[in-house]
Amino acid sequence: MLSGVAPELLAFCGAWLERDPRLLLACQFAAAGDQRERFLATAVLQRELAQAAIAVSDRRVAEAKLAWWIDEAGAWALGHPRHPLAYGMDAKASAHALARLVALHADWLQAPSPDDFAALWGRMQQAATATAAVTGGADEEAWALVWLGVSMRLSADASAPLASVIPLDLLARHGLRRSQWSELEAGVRGRVLAELAAQVPQPKVEACGPAIAALAALERRWLRRLPSPRASRVGFVDVLVAWRAARKASRASALLQIRRDSTQVL
Repeated sequence: MLSGVAPELLAFCGAWLERDPRLLLACQFAAAGDQRERFLATAVLQRELAQAAIAVSDRRVAEAKLAWWIDEAGAWALGHPRHPLAYGMDAKASAHALARLVALHADWLQAPSPDDFAALWGRMQQAATATAAVTGGADEEAWALVWLGVSMRLSADASAPLASVIPLDLLARHGLRRSQWSELEAGVRGRVLAELAAQVPQPKVEACGPAIAALAALERRWLRRLPSPRASRVGFVDVLVAWRAARKASRASALLQIRRDSTQVL
């Protein structure tokens, strides 16, 4: 399925890669070995936490899952990780960022719906900052877009009104309450999510890693295609979109490095 990844890590991530072909495609743009493993582990960690906060069937289950991850962050800090995702990371160095990510999701689980898109985007940016700390990069804008895409897909199938990505002003325009979300027909959810997607800004991909640039571009393409039932299909155009985004990011990173080297010489 994916080469250049430790078998223990791939065994755990395989289900997520089958479920999300965009992630599998984006992983191809990370160099095999440590870089690919870290990117994959970070992206799957993102999905594990978002799923716990958004898409489980019971708040107590969500709280228990996040509490387990808080304990795991402590184990990472001590150098004794238990979760397979640690095979793709420097667990000790990532412990603080992991704890921050879990705390953000625990807070989100208890928080009211965001007032508007700006408030929602602020939450995505907070999560993206902690995510970038896990990867050791500075790709916050791209990760924020990926966080939003992942959260919206999980919300589309959520079986309980837990952590919400649907702003209050959008719910009000459709005459809905947050508590109704899990009972709505798929078509209604799709239309609301499409209206939310129309507010998403274009991410800045300058000096991004090629894999996260590709994934952000694929998420943006998915958002633009809502509410079409074909939005989740990955085809040749998606491959081209990912390749272009990765190439642009690589070129921007190379130019930035040249500028930095020139400044040091001067």
